[in-house]
Amino acid sequence: MSPSLKRTLSSTHRSISPPPIQRKIPRSTKHVADTRSVTPHAHADADQFRIFSWNVNGVGPLLQKQLSFSTDPALSPLRTFLKRHAWPHFLCLQEVKMNSKDTATQRRLQSAANEGVTSDEPCYTLHVSLPRDKYNATGFGGKVHGVATLIRDDVVANVRATRRPDWDLEGRVLIHELNPGLVIINGYWVNGTTNPYRDPSTGKVVGTRHDHKLRFHNMMLAEACKFEEEGKYVVLIGDMNIARARIDGYPNLRTTPVQHVTNRADFNAKFFTEETGLRGIDVFRHIHGDTRKYSYRPRGKQWGDSGDRVDLCIVSRQLVEELNAVTDTDICDNAIDRGHSDHVPLWICIDILKLKANTTIKTSMPSDHSIVDPRSIAEK
Repeated sequence: MSPSLKRTLSSTHRSISPPPIQRKIPRSTKHVADTRSVTPHAHADADQFRIFSWNVNGVGPLLQKQLSFSTDPALSPLRTFLKRHAWPHFLCLQEVKMNSKDTATQRRLQSAANEGVTSDEPCYTLHVSLPRDKYNATGFGGKVHGVATLIRDDVVANVRATRRPDWDLEGRVLIHELNPGLVIINGYWVNGTTNPYRDPSTGKVVGTRHDHKLRFHNMMLAEACKFEEEGKYVVLIGDMNIARARIDGYPNLRTTPVQHVTNRADFNAKFFTEETGLRGIDVFRHIHGDTRKYSYRPRGKQWGDSGDRVDLCIVSRQLVEELNAVTDTDICDNAIDRGHSDHVPLWICIDILKLKANTTIKTSMPSDHSIVDPRSIAEK
């Protein structure tokens, strides 16, 4: 490997809708997105900070074979994805399905992101948070859950800190604090089921995954509100495992068992409607109104037969209403961008100049402008 590709792998081991009536929705172009790529090329300039998010349902295919969107055999599918989407500054991946001890696969993932790099193209640095819960994240040899973030190297100097919260033992959250005053939280939110949830310390069953999902909502809310209290602007992005309203599910919104309705109400209240909550903005709905696009597209059905908008980007209200800094967003609701996964990517553009001009946060950088993490994994 050439010196230019040697990178540090930072591992941070550490409105509410009632149940809808049963209905048949006529098949129309509103529900069946075309297969053209949705790419924000118009915003691929220095002032537009672009964040992509994708639940990849396992990184294996990104490392091992060409996918439907691959056109250059010299590039990995991951590098091809980054190139065709005009080199986003952040790529937040969820459900990466890597064992926490498998540093070789982590290195392969970073290498794949930088494969075939030329002198006029950017490189990426990888950060990961992987499961360390010996009772609740043990299936498939520990290859469950997990999030990873690829950060373009020309913006790494603006990342003040990357960490995973201590309460997250399942490898679901990565928090990135940037200058000026922007916090990006990459999250793979808990999916509510009736399966048992065990106390991480004792292994004793203490409820269901539905109960754990509600606790996860509380912890994510606390993280986001803490940053807002410090005067920072928060971007929550990732697979949140919630379709917010009837318009977000096709042909139906999931309402049984009833706990899904409870989970949805809790999510909407905490992050959108309660005065004591985040009161965030769902940027896709803010910009695209009642447009129907979906981020979950199951592979067991014909394209267009089913979909749910469960991958979201929620931002601090001030980022939109005061700074007008969110310039665009969309969902890549097409079969090509789904690739090997059962989810498609989504993205958001933020005008970084507006953020810099209006922020009142006084930040300081380390003297060498580096991220210091004693748990980093140095590539050998």
